[in-house]
Amino acid sequence: MENSVSDTQALMQRIRRVDDRQQLAELVSRYGIAVDDRDFETLRAMFAPDGEFNGIKGRAAVIDHYRARTASFTTSSHFAHTWHFDFDDEDCPAGTISAHAQLCIGGKTIEVSLRYLDRYVRGDKGWMFKSRKLRFRYVLPLDEVAGALDHPLRVRWPGTQPVAADLPDPLPTYIASRKPVAL
Repeated sequence: MENSVSDTQALMQRIRRVDDRQQLAELVSRYGIAVDDRDFETLRAMFAPDGEFNGIKGRAAVIDHYRARTASFTTSSHFAHTWHFDFDDEDCPAGTISAHAQLCIGGKTIEVSLRYLDRYVRGDKGWMFKSRKLRFRYVLPLDEVAGALDHPLRVRWPGTQPVAADLPDPLPTYIASRKPVAL
């Protein structure tokens, strides 16, 4: 009988983990839709009251940032491609999301490849973002993508000087992979 109770508890924990992962995937998906639709009330509900977005702290300040940032471009399309969630902290799991966005800034299409580094917290109505940090692989005008993916200064927001990409160039694993292999 004791084994049956522990088996049932283990099964319930696994079911909850599967449900948590599904809810987090839906949060990530709804985020892109809310940004693209400029649905700031939905975005507000997705962030914890003390939530943070790329160093901006507090739900109100985060939403003010979204209003200002999205005012700088017309249409946008955000696509989350892959994600994984790590439950090293049951109350505040981490997520890594690989994504693309296309933004129309000043009449030009800008292609963005990025990674979100997330922390989540469970609220009364489900999971919310505790924090989101952005890391860029590239930010390029669409007509420059083909010729600039291997350039180190491939973060090129319109009206700014190009800067180095966050990923993958400074990663130790990437650096090691670029060293010549002795034969």
